[in-house]
Amino acid sequence: MSARELVCIIDPIHPAGMDAIAGSHEIIAADGWQRHPRLAETTVIVIRTSELGAGIFGKMPRLKAIVKHGAGVDNIDIAAATAQRVLVANTPGGNNSTAVAEGAVAMMLALLRQLREMDALVRADRWDERWRIRLGDLTGARVGLIGFGRIARCVARICGAGFAAEVAAYDPMVDDDAVRAEGVLPMTLDEVLRRDVISIHTPLTDATRNLVGARELALMHEKAILVNCSRGGIVDEAALAEALRARRIGGAGIDVFAAEPPPADHPLFGLPNCLLSPHVAGVTEAGMKDMALHVARVIDTIHAGEVPATLLNPEALP
Repeated sequence: MSARELVCIIDPIHPAGMDAIAGSHEIIAADGWQRHPRLAETTVIVIRTSELGAGIFGKMPRLKAIVKHGAGVDNIDIAAATAQRVLVANTPGGNNSTAVAEGAVAMMLALLRQLREMDALVRADRWDERWRIRLGDLTGARVGLIGFGRIARCVARICGAGFAAEVAAYDPMVDDDAVRAEGVLPMTLDEVLRRDVISIHTPLTDATRNLVGARELALMHEKAILVNCSRGGIVDEAALAEALRARRIGGAGIDVFAAEPPPADHPLFGLPNCLLSPHVAGVTEAGMKDMALHVARVIDTIHAGEVPATLLNPEALP
């Protein structure tokens, strides 16, 4: 076992994680990382949202692990990593799950209470319009979750215990009894889409790409809202823009996009019933610190020759 790992941190992480990694290993800078003179010596990559394709592995012959800061790994070519015997591990759970769940619920409330529109009304001296306004309620709403992993379960607890919402979920990978055990109703995708508030919490895979398209959006009622704080590409953005423009649904909150950053002419940009944010649902102080420290622990585990609990490609093990 070598004395230290040479860790290439591609995307910025919390300083607490940087300090924890630097205490036991050597770090090379993220800026211009593909041209770094010591790139070929790198043994561990830390990555957040940057794309990591097959082409990089030939430049890093000593690479033995990729550690994802976060849960989703659709930006990493895991098949190519596995072919090179490079381990891929992620860092789900902890404070990050809570942070993303809170971000999703915040979007629900912002849409239901039309916070952006109410702010504009006051600033434009349109105060008397308040008499004609009827805002929405999360309390008692019928909430539908697409996906029922850690984050979705946290959303279910917030909405159920905090707002007395009736929560249902669709997840073909989770047994119905496990859903019911959380006080949540198992439903089909079509049934979930007919509820008042729909929140997406599923990874981006071949099976979930464009999972919510024109057909699915047509099942939503005209006051329903859709929130996506999971991954871009799960919602067909063009179809969503058309549904919002035609007022066939009440509104949408989008934290993630198929292309990040989205292009300047993105169809959602000009729509008043769409609330947008730059993939920051989980970017809280506690969430970022927790994940960065989790990354450091995973690196230490790999350095010790042990198998991290969050290893995603065990077939890459020696």
